[in-house]
Amino acid sequence: MGGAGVLLRRITCEMIMRSVPMIGVVVAGLLVASCSSLSSFVADTLPPWAGGLPEGTPPRPGTPGYDAYLKSISGNEPPRATPSATPPATSDTPARKGNEPIDAPIH
Repeated sequence: MGGAGVLLRRITCEMIMRSVPMIGVVVAGLLVASCSSLSSFVADTLPPWAGGLPEGTPPRPGTPGYDAYLKSISGNEPPRATPSATPPATSDTPARKGNEPIDAPIH
């Protein structure tokens, strides 16, 4: 009788020891996949209860409904950047040269 309990514990321990590396590989694969170009597709198709986009989220640029969405919020045309009437503000500091590091002190 004692041998059966030891055998059961050994089998259970072996199953756990085999499943831990497999779980690690699956988690690592999911982390790498989340950085891929398909991650936006996965995020867009997940339901809201699973962490996907909430209801009423506007379409992404480049998708078929994006132009229609822009027309619905702005009137007839998509918004366009207009040139500013005032020139950008300039500071008293001299301009940085192309080969000068950004963190270099200006004296």
